[in-house]
Amino acid sequence: MFKRDPEKAAARQAEREEKRKGRAEAAAQRQAEKDALKGWRRPHPAETTMNFAAMLHLWPTSKYGETGIGSVLGGQAEFVNAGAHKSWTATRLVGGVATLGTSAVLAGRKNKGAAVINLTFGNGAAQTYSVTPESGTLRAANQYVTAFNALAAQLAAEAGQQ
Repeated sequence: MFKRDPEKAAARQAEREEKRKGRAEAAAQRQAEKDALKGWRRPHPAETTMNFAAMLHLWPTSKYGETGIGSVLGGQAEFVNAGAHKSWTATRLVGGVATLGTSAVLAGRKNKGAAVINLTFGNGAAQTYSVTPESGTLRAANQYVTAFNALAAQLAAEAGQQ
């Protein structure tokens, strides 16, 4: 009933094959880039630690020692913890006692104090990030700053050797 044009079928097959080749080449290139990055990070474990600490926060991640803001090389990080913690206030404790604990569970504890991360990048750019006073976030912030400074020192030492 319907006749297929062999030339059109061959042309479509050639297009599909060309697209398949392009996708395979792009996948191979992405894999080569991933392997190169993995090879670079092997002697620079601080970058992996820094990116892990920044995973759920708004702190900049790094790739080959470069962030979206500037280079880690020549940069410095500082963690300022001015007594950041969570605590019960008198009002919340009294409310919890009066309602037999139900409002205390709903209200929770109040944030007290402040903590920030001050970052200075190699290009002179500076950023300040607020840190919530939860123990996990404070721990991650401290880990991030330590890893940032370690990576900056390692990159500076490598640049000095060259």
